[in-house]
Amino acid sequence: MRSGVKKVLAVLLILGGIGAAIPGQVFSPRVFREGQPDATDLAGLAAGIFRQAGAVTPRQKAEAIWCFFLTDGRFVPPGMWYHIAGWAYEEPQGEVLDPLKLLHSYGFGLCYQLAPLLEAVFRAGGFEDARTWFLTGHTVAEVFYEGAYHHFDADMMGYTTTGRGDPRTAPVASVAELAADGSLFLSRLLSPREADASRVAFPWYPADVAAAAIPDLAALFTTRADNWLFAEARSPQGHSMDFVLRPGERLIRYFQPESSDCFYLPFRYDGRQWQEFPREVAAYGIRTEDGPRSQKDARLWATGKIEYRPVLSDRRGLNFAVFEMRSPYVLIDARLSFQASLPQKGQALEASLSVDGGRSWERMGERQGPFRGEWQVRPAVLSAGPHGGRSAVSGRYQYLVRIAMSGSRPGAEIGLRDLRIESRLQLNPRTLPALGPGPNRLQFEPGAAVERKTIPVETATLCHFAKKALHIQSREEGGQIVLYPEEGKTAEILLELTAPDSLPLAGFDAGARFLDLREGWAPDKCTAEIRKTRIGQGNASREAPRASIAWSASADGEYTPLWEFPPQPAWKDGQPVRQQLRWPEVDRQVRSLPSGTRTVYLRYRLKGMGLDSPRLAVLCAPPRKPSRLEITHRWDAEGKSFSRTETVLRPDQPYSYQVDTGAARPVVNRAIVLYCPPE
Repeated sequence: MRSGVKKVLAVLLILGGIGAAIPGQVFSPRVFREGQPDATDLAGLAAGIFRQAGAVTPRQKAEAIWCFFLTDGRFVPPGMWYHIAGWAYEEPQGEVLDPLKLLHSYGFGLCYQLAPLLEAVFRAGGFEDARTWFLTGHTVAEVFYEGAYHHFDADMMGYTTTGRGDPRTAPVASVAELAADGSLFLSRLLSPREADASRVAFPWYPADVAAAAIPDLAALFTTRADNWLFAEARSPQGHSMDFVLRPGERLIRYFQPESSDCFYLPFRYDGRQWQEFPREVAAYGIRTEDGPRSQKDARLWATGKIEYRPVLSDRRGLNFAVFEMRSPYVLIDARLSFQASLPQKGQALEASLSVDGGRSWERMGERQGPFRGEWQVRPAVLSAGPHGGRSAVSGRYQYLVRIAMSGSRPGAEIGLRDLRIESRLQLNPRTLPALGPGPNRLQFEPGAAVERKTIPVETATLCHFAKKALHIQSREEGGQIVLYPEEGKTAEILLELTAPDSLPLAGFDAGARFLDLREGWAPDKCTAEIRKTRIGQGNASREAPRASIAWSASADGEYTPLWEFPPQPAWKDGQPVRQQLRWPEVDRQVRSLPSGTRTVYLRYRLKGMGLDSPRLAVLCAPPRKPSRLEITHRWDAEGKSFSRTETVLRPDQPYSYQVDTGAARPVVNRAIVLYCPPE
């Protein structure tokens, strides 16, 4: 990190509450109802899906994952996913494809999000391979088992078998088989009155069946000239649901939105202006003002908030304080409030916010003396639309708050107390431990005693953040930015990663999306599909591209490779695909470092290949003393409100408990609250 950022983080250690100065942190607390899959970890989620379905064979396991994500949600309650366009979008990357973000902050999207999600869970479930196809109008997933690929589509139809045998045991067709023979679709299922029940396994998603649109679906496959394979991993995995509760910090997760107008409203930047991203479709009753609700049933999004009340016990000799706020869920907005005392004229308080680690600051507000009372400030609205606005924190997962004090003199010092920083967030309530009637067995699981700190760097700022950047240029097309090497040269980006307060590093994460653009196609952030590009179309662009990530504990030392772009994909079934989109999403973790390592260096190299969506994080293990955690469940039943708080004295160990909601009766879940009390 550059020195300016290090200075900011040093102040955080004094007043903001991170690292070694704060005792009693609670690391990534998780609570599950008995039998509930753990969606915070993809491998744990897959194992939970298999267990819940009783799946043993590869076919059973693949079907269980497919069924778990069917968009109408009635086959595996509570229905993890529903179908809606335009709401799972985060600038500058665009349509959200990270599986943990999709699972926890959203729980909805279209085929181009669901197919990569299936691919990621297939891989995490132990399958040898999984991949995603773009069929120009639809996106689907395939999973490899028993020597072949098999097509599963949780968004549109389901899966299709070959032959005339029992569909529950017959082989599931691949995309290539469906593309070669449209009758695999058309001979089985055309409409509700034209279905061969002996050749179609229930359940299937009925949208195209009810509309008698199966011929159109078949045509998406059989018009093979525009079928493109994402030859490598399609879903980025740079996000983590890890978080830390500091003393005085509370995470409240509701099972419903706090109000109908409380949601994360995505905005799109086209290189000139910002606009609301969701689009209304009158024919289907889709209205932006309704928020990201399901169009087919009563499922909604949910909201929550993180409340932090830091202790301001030692600010002598300092004229500003910086506080760090992080969220595992996508942020909607933020608010800062405190009691202030400015006895004299000329005294002032200024509150500012940073979303890039302290490199730049946006002023939220200023208060001049004399003043005494409560002061509240929010981030400024940067862009406004018909249904809401965009602030600096909208669509983010972290930010810094700075309070600057000026004009203080002996005998008339500025007073600050009862500081409260609140982050409002959006979440998928179907990932929460919902209570049912009667006794409920719950399991608390601790996270690893490390802090994972995402470094807020984007494609447009990566080279500014770098210690060294050679032969690299930033190319922009309609608000979409790609870093690309100078013609015929090997570009190098060297990054220096250091933990706050120079704490020893426990590990780091490094990743990005790499882009082979020789075919003249590039990713489209607005559709997660493809767009024409001029980047990489020079004379030398036809040579085989090269790219790599490596790391070292010394800037000039020997570098250890983490990833290299392979010349050709590995064809598991021995059948090469000509029409490939070679845009690998690469994420690598290092969890074993030499003792006492405080800085690592990452080296990205590119030749004839682009890069965007950089992903960086450091892990540190700050010393701490034992703390406690309070878990509160809130629910309604028979017109009354109920609450139960369980205290976990050792939140570094698993813990089981029970919540009895009473005799059999409808239970309406309201919230689950995790709180780390002040010491």
